[in-house]
Amino acid sequence: MIELYHPKSQALLDHWLSLPREGVLPLRSSFFPEKVPQILPSLIIYEMVAKDFIRFRLAGTAVRERMGFDPTGENYLNYVADERKEKASQSFFSVVDQPCGMRVISNHGMSTGRKMFLEVLMMPLENDMSPNPIVLCQSNEIKPIEEEQISDNARVENITIVRRDFIDIGAGISDFKD
Repeated sequence: MIELYHPKSQALLDHWLSLPREGVLPLRSSFFPEKVPQILPSLIIYEMVAKDFIRFRLAGTAVRERMGFDPTGENYLNYVADERKEKASQSFFSVVDQPCGMRVISNHGMSTGRKMFLEVLMMPLENDMSPNPIVLCQSNEIKPIEEEQISDNARVENITIVRRDFIDIGAGISDFKD
């Protein structure tokens, strides 16, 4: 399919591929994140409520630490620069509008001056539990500096997309361009 850099990204993809499905997408009711405990700290579950509202349904501990707070229930787009909100929303919806996976390599600038490169893997689920689509996301630092700690007051200040790859899961790939 695609060569992923982080083993937790691969673990999410492998688990997603193993889930039962009635069509192209696995069912939300079949996804139990606790069955893949290694992905829990860096797992994000998004609910695609509307083009202007992408709800954090779950944010793992590593994600909360990286952000500096717990965003659960919040709108992801509240943390995106105004000039990027529309494109950010389009990119998230691209994996549900044209069912496909997406891997993004991004550079996160922290308030402390630290830079982090993240591999973000996004995989859609057929939401058989409510009307809004669900997107699973695994967000992991690649090539982390082991001895460097993120301070308690560090916050993400800016995000730059370095690379975006779509993954064909049986329905083609999105034509979204950033």
